[in-house]
Amino acid sequence: MRHHVTGLIVAIVLVLGLLVVGCGKPREGGGEAPPIPGAFQGKAPTTTSKHMQFGLVPKLLNNPVFEIAGDGAKAAAAEMGNLDVTFTAPDTADTAKQIQIIEGLIDKKVDGLAISCNQGDALISVINKAVDAGIPTITFDSDSPKSKRLTYYGIDSKQAGVKQAELLIEAFKSMGMKPEGKVVLQSGVAGAPNLEDRIDGVKSVFAKYPGIKMLETLYCDDDTAKAVTELKDTLRANPDLKGIILVGGWAMFAQAPGAFEDIKPGKVAVISFDALPSEWDYVRNGYCYALVAQRCWMWGYQSMKILHDIVVDKKPQPKFIDSGLDIVTKATVEQYATKWKTKQFKPAQ
Repeated sequence: MRHHVTGLIVAIVLVLGLLVVGCGKPREGGGEAPPIPGAFQGKAPTTTSKHMQFGLVPKLLNNPVFEIAGDGAKAAAAEMGNLDVTFTAPDTADTAKQIQIIEGLIDKKVDGLAISCNQGDALISVINKAVDAGIPTITFDSDSPKSKRLTYYGIDSKQAGVKQAELLIEAFKSMGMKPEGKVVLQSGVAGAPNLEDRIDGVKSVFAKYPGIKMLETLYCDDDTAKAVTELKDTLRANPDLKGIILVGGWAMFAQAPGAFEDIKPGKVAVISFDALPSEWDYVRNGYCYALVAQRCWMWGYQSMKILHDIVVDKKPQPKFIDSGLDIVTKATVEQYATKWKTKQFKPAQ
């Protein structure tokens, strides 16, 4: 009997010892990184059997770059099998409506959010609200760096603007023109952080070329018709215009020649952003020297993968994940078009 009691006591002591170890505080300083930052540390891992709901909220719906991002998100969901994606945004670039949409997704208690911010500072409060509510929230394409978002997936927008300006200088030289004269920039929504950073990048290069005279920046509010009209009016008012940089591809979402129907190909050096199918003919026909292409499909695809890593696997994320760029010229446009048509957007493993 005594042996049975002694064995029981030893077993109880061992169990209690394991419980104490299991409930001990993590060691401060050094050691492994926390599973995920901030409000999500210490939460029990989500099992892969749980059916999840992620929200993908671009700036607006009426923009082809975000349509292809939606396709990427759906592809990621199909691969995972346990994910539904709510792809929603204002019809036009409207910060107040975007905030309302995010508020609605918070109320629905989605499992994760990926947002392209119309205005980064204006979205700080609603992003912080989502994170404080326990919803892992990341940004893509257009960041809100002052918010509590967990990571930003996209490009270094200032460096992208630098690249556009360098390509314009290259275009001038290839066209036999000096890097001087009138140049105009066209942007989308005033205040959009990614677009403003691209403009800053362009200006940093032009500062080295005192002969370049920058006209007032055009803002088309992400509206293709408005973008075309703005460029047509600018070309007519400035027949000596030497260069155009589009920090977004809006004007070239219209069928070619679009805004350039009154000029000959090669008269004005043009560098545009993105590389959607509607833009390829501008390159093929000589209206545009180069396209600086974001990997828009990957915005949606990779954002869902990152959220999955945070929610399910508790993987730590850097503050910035570079999505990379593609440069599309007349020499490479057909190769790029083939990749697009075959939907081979994912990089080789």
